[in-house]
Amino acid sequence: MKQAKKIITRMLINNWGGISHRMMEFHEYVNLFSGKSGSGKSTVMDAVQVVLYGSVSASFLNKAADDAKNRRSVMSYLRGAQKDGTSNRADQDFYSTLVLEVKDTGLHTTTCFGAVFEIGRTDMDINGKYAFFSHSGSIPEDGYLNADGVPYSKAQIRKLCETRKQSADNRGRVELNRIYPSREAYVATLYDVILGGVDPTRLMTMEKSAIALRMTNGTGQFIRDYMFPRSQESAIEKISEQLGAYREIKEKVEDLEERIHMLDTIHESHTALVSTRSDMVRAEAILKYIEIESTKAHLEARSQDLQGLKTKIGSLETEQKEKEKEQKSCQEALIEVSSRLKASDYGQKEKELQALKDKIVLLAGNSRQWRGIVEGLCAWEEDENVTGYVSNFALQLISEFRKGSVTEKQCQELARRLEEAASAVSEEYEDLGTSLRETGKDLAEKKEILEDLKNDRKHYDQKLKKARTQLEAALTNLYGKKVPVSVFADLFDITDEKWKNAVEGRMGRVKFSLITPPEYALDAAKLFRRMKQYQEIDLINTAAIKRDEPTAQSGTLYETVRTEEAYVDLCLKRYLGRIVKCETVEELDQVRDGVTPDCYSYSNYMFRHLREADYTTRACIGTKVSKEKLQELTDEVFRLDKEYQESIHLRDSLKRAMGFEKLGMDPAQLAALSKAAAQLEDAAKEQDRLEEELRELKNGTLMSELTAKQAELQEQESQIKERLAKIQTELLDQTKALGSAESDVKGYEEKLAILQEGFVENEELLAEVTENLETLSEAAYRNKKRQELVKLTEQEEQQREDRTRARNHFNQKYPVYDFADPDKDNDCYDQVLEKCHRDFEPQFKEEFAKQCELVYASLRDNVIAAIHGEIKAAYRHARDINRLLSRIRFSDSVYQIEILPAQNENGQFYEMLTAKELDSKVMDNQGYEGQMSLLEDDFYQKYEQKIQLLTEKFMPPREEDASGLEKRRQEMERYADYRNYLTFSMYEKVENPDGSIRKNPVDEMAGRDSGGEGQNPKYVALLAGFAMLYMQQSSRDSKVRLVLLDEAFSKMDKERSEVCLRYARELELQLIVCVPDERLQSLIRNVDCVYGFRRYQNQISMMHIDKGSYLEMIAGEKEDGDEAGADETEDTVIE
Repeated sequence: MKQAKKIITRMLINNWGGISHRMMEFHEYVNLFSGKSGSGKSTVMDAVQVVLYGSVSASFLNKAADDAKNRRSVMSYLRGAQKDGTSNRADQDFYSTLVLEVKDTGLHTTTCFGAVFEIGRTDMDINGKYAFFSHSGSIPEDGYLNADGVPYSKAQIRKLCETRKQSADNRGRVELNRIYPSREAYVATLYDVILGGVDPTRLMTMEKSAIALRMTNGTGQFIRDYMFPRSQESAIEKISEQLGAYREIKEKVEDLEERIHMLDTIHESHTALVSTRSDMVRAEAILKYIEIESTKAHLEARSQDLQGLKTKIGSLETEQKEKEKEQKSCQEALIEVSSRLKASDYGQKEKELQALKDKIVLLAGNSRQWRGIVEGLCAWEEDENVTGYVSNFALQLISEFRKGSVTEKQCQELARRLEEAASAVSEEYEDLGTSLRETGKDLAEKKEILEDLKNDRKHYDQKLKKARTQLEAALTNLYGKKVPVSVFADLFDITDEKWKNAVEGRMGRVKFSLITPPEYALDAAKLFRRMKQYQEIDLINTAAIKRDEPTAQSGTLYETVRTEEAYVDLCLKRYLGRIVKCETVEELDQVRDGVTPDCYSYSNYMFRHLREADYTTRACIGTKVSKEKLQELTDEVFRLDKEYQESIHLRDSLKRAMGFEKLGMDPAQLAALSKAAAQLEDAAKEQDRLEEELRELKNGTLMSELTAKQAELQEQESQIKERLAKIQTELLDQTKALGSAESDVKGYEEKLAILQEGFVENEELLAEVTENLETLSEAAYRNKKRQELVKLTEQEEQQREDRTRARNHFNQKYPVYDFADPDKDNDCYDQVLEKCHRDFEPQFKEEFAKQCELVYASLRDNVIAAIHGEIKAAYRHARDINRLLSRIRFSDSVYQIEILPAQNENGQFYEMLTAKELDSKVMDNQGYEGQMSLLEDDFYQKYEQKIQLLTEKFMPPREEDASGLEKRRQEMERYADYRNYLTFSMYEKVENPDGSIRKNPVDEMAGRDSGGEGQNPKYVALLAGFAMLYMQQSSRDSKVRLVLLDEAFSKMDKERSEVCLRYARELELQLIVCVPDERLQSLIRNVDCVYGFRRYQNQISMMHIDKGSYLEMIAGEKEDGDEAGADETEDTVIE
C-alpha cells in the first residue's frame, strides 16, 4: 500500500515580479522549470520560499540566481523592479498574493497557506504591510481576485477564512482558517499541522542549501548537519547547577592548595635557610677550632724555642767570662815582653816605624779621598744630560783637578760654579717631576682606554659600569627575564664625520646616561632611586619621551646620527633635534640653539667652547669601537710613552747629578788633600829604610826570643779576640731571637685568650678537627673550610632571597594576613600553614569529594550516557541510510556513508563515550532501560582523567558580558553534541571485475572530478538527506516531501541525471527543479510536469509543456534531422 503524503498541488501568484496573475499546477514527483537565465524561474522559486519559510528577509531569497548587480528583495519583487531601473508597479497602491495549495493523500483534504501584501505608492519597506494566512479547502476559483480583477486585501482574506471555517475540509482539524498575528505563529502551525510535523529549522536550512547545492564544507559536513540531527534535549541546564557548586568548592580547594603550596615553599626555604645558617655556624666554629689549635701549636713551639734560647745564652755568657779571663792573662804577658823589647834600640826603631806606618795610613786615606773627589768631579763632564748645566770654565778646572795639585783659589772658584750648576739641576728636577706626574697620569688613563678599545669595549667610569650592571640585575630579577640596561652612547652612531666632535661635545654628560626600553622606564626609575651612591649618573625617562613624541627640525644634529631602536631615535630627536648645524657666528646668532663643526656652541643666549675632553678622551658615541680612534689612540700612547721614558731617564740623570761632588770642604783642606799622593810616595820610601834596619837588629839571640814570644802572645790574643767577637755576635743574635720569641709567646698567649673568651668547647667538633689535621695540613684544612664557608654564605644569601621572594609572593596574594616584615621569623607563616592543614583542608576536601561524586553522577547520567546512546543511535541510523542508498546504483557502484571516531581534539573522548561498560547503564533513543549506579566506579576508575577533562569543558561561565556568556554556552553545547565526537563521510562503493570491493572517498572525488562525477554523490547525499528528514519525524501523520533545486544537474550527464531523478521518485520526494533550456531535452523523459519560462517587455510568461508532444517532436526531429523545426513546433506542445 502506497504511503500517504502531502503534495504541493498548485500555486497562485498575484502581482509578484513580472507576474501579474498566474496559477501553476505541480505533479507529486518531478516538476521542471525550464528557461534561459533571467527568464523568471528564480522569481517563482523565491515566491515559493517566501510562503514556505514565512519570511520576507532577503537572506531567504534564491542566492543561486543572484549576483552583486541584481540584489533581490521582497519589495523589489512586489514593485516588479527590472534590471533597467523601471518597475511594473511603481507609484501606485496595490495588493499582492502568494499562495501554495497542499493536498493530503491520506485524509483527502486540501489546505492553502500563503501571504498577502498591501503596498502604498510611497512605501519604502514592507514592515507592517503584509500578513501570513491559511485556510482549508482549495484555492478559490476567482484566484483571490475581486470582480474588478484586483487581488484580495487583508480584509478580504480574513473574510474568506471565516467562510472556509464551515467547509468540509475543516472538519475535525485544528483552527487553520485565520490570518496569523506573527511569523512565529504562522511557522508553528505550518510545520506542525499543515506540512505534517516537520522540523522547520532543518527543512529551511536544507532547502536553502539544496537551492544552489551548497556543500562548500564537503559532503561529510552536509551529512553531519542534515542527516544526523543533534539531540533536542540539552544536558547543559541539568549539569550547570552541580558544576557551579563544584567549581566554587574546587576554586576554594585550589586556592587552599595554592596557599598551602606557597606556605610549604616558605617553610621549606626557611628550613633550608636555618640549616644553611647552622652549617655556617658549624663551619665558623671549625675554623675557630683550627685557629685555636694552630695558635696552641705555635705557642708550644715558640715556648720551646724560648727555653732553648735562654739555655744557649747562658752557655755563651759562661764561655765569654772564661775567654775574658784568658784575654787578660795574655795581655799582661804581652805587656811584659813588649816592655823588654822597647828598652832596646830595636824598640826605638820599631816605634819610629810604627809612627811612620800610621802616617802612611793617614796619607793613603787622604789620597783615596782625593781620588774620590776627582771621580765625583768627572761625573759632571761624563753625563751628557748634566754637562749642559756646567760652564766651560768649570769643566776646564775639573780637568786641572784631574792632573793633581791645585790651589785654594781654584778650589773656591770651582766650588762656586758647581753650586750654580747644582741649583739649576735641582730646579729642573722639581719641574720635571711635576711634568712627569701629569704625563704619567695622562699616559695611564690613555693606556687603560686603549686596552678597553682593543677588547672592543668602551672606557667608561667604573661607577657607571657598576650602576648599569646593578640596575640591569634588579630589573631582570623583577621581571624574571633579561631586561637590557645600556649606556646611551652605545645605542647610536654618528654618520657624518664632519659633525662628530660637535655631537660628542653637545651630548656631554647626556651620552653617559643609562637608558632602558620605555616599557621598563618607570620600574627602572623606582629601582634607581634607591641607588643613592650613583649621584653623578643619570637615567633617561624613555617612557615620558615616547609620550611626548618629539620631532626633529631640518638641518639639526639629529640628521648626523642613526640608530636601530625606535625609542632611542625619539631620544635623539629630543636631545639633538633642536640643535642647528651652523658654519659661522652669524648663523649661530640667527638660531636659538646651534653649534659649528669646530665645537663653538650657542644656546641660552650664550656662546661657549665645548669642552675638548668631551670630544677627545671622553668621546664614546657608537655602537662599535672606532678603528680610526683605536689607531689614533695607539699612536698617541706610543708617543706619550716615548716622551715619558725619555723624561724618566733625564730625571734619573738630574737626580744623580744632585749627588755629584760640589767641593763642600774647606779650600785649604782640599789643597792639602791634592798633595797627599806625593807625600804618600815619600813616606813609603822611608818605611822601606826603617824595616831594613830592624831586620838587621833582629839577628841577635835575646831579641829573637823576645820577638818570637811577642808574636806568639799576639797570635793567642788575636784568637781570643776573634772568639770573643763571635761570642758577642752570637749573644746579640740570640738575645734578639729571645726578644722575638718572648714577643711571639706573649702574642700567641693573648691571641689564644681572645679566641677562647666566651667560646664553648664542643668535643665532637674538636675530635673532627683533630682527626682532619692528622691527614691534612693546617693550611689545606683551613682553606677547605673557608671555601665551604664562602659557598654557604652565597647559598645563605640565595636562600634568604628565595624566602623573601616566596613571602612577598604570598603577602601580595594574601594581604589579609598582614605579614609585612620580610625578615621576621617564620612562626606566623608556620601557624597559618598548620591551621590550613588542621581546619580548612579537611573541611574543603570532604566537601569537594561530595561535589565530585555529584558532578560525576550528573555528568555520567546526563551527558556521557546520553552521548553514548546517541552515538549508538547514529551508527544504527547510518545503517538505515546505507540501506536506502543501496537502492540506487550508478553503473557498477553505489554510495554509502561512513562514521568514524573524530580525528580532532574531541576524538580523545571517543573510547570513553563508546565504552562497553555503558551499554547496560544507559537508555538510548530505542528505549534501553537502566541507569548507572553512583557506587559502580569501574567506569570512573578507568576513565578518570578523561572525565575530569570533560568536566572542565562543561564548567559554567563566570560573570561575563552577554556575548561572553553566549560564546561559552555555545562551546558547552558543542561538547554536548554527539556529532562532534564523530567524523562523517561518504564513499563510492565499487565492485571490481574480480569481485573485490573498492572504496573511493566522495570528497576526494569531488576535488578530482570537476564534472558530473563530482556532483553525483552530492545529489545522492542531498536526496537521501531529505528522505531521512521526512522519515525521522516523530509524528506518523502524512508529511510534505518537497525539495527545491535550482540550476540542478548542470554538470551531470543524461544517465546520471536520470538515475538521480528515478531515485527521488523511489524516495517519494516531490521536486521542483530549475534548469536552463539546453538541459530540458536530456531530462524530460524522467520528469512529470514541465513549465517553460520566457520574459517579454518586463512580463514573465510560463508555458505548461506537454511531455508526450515534446517527446514526439524530438523523435521527429531526429528522423528528419531538421534542427530549425524546433522553434516552429514549440507552439504545438504548449497547452
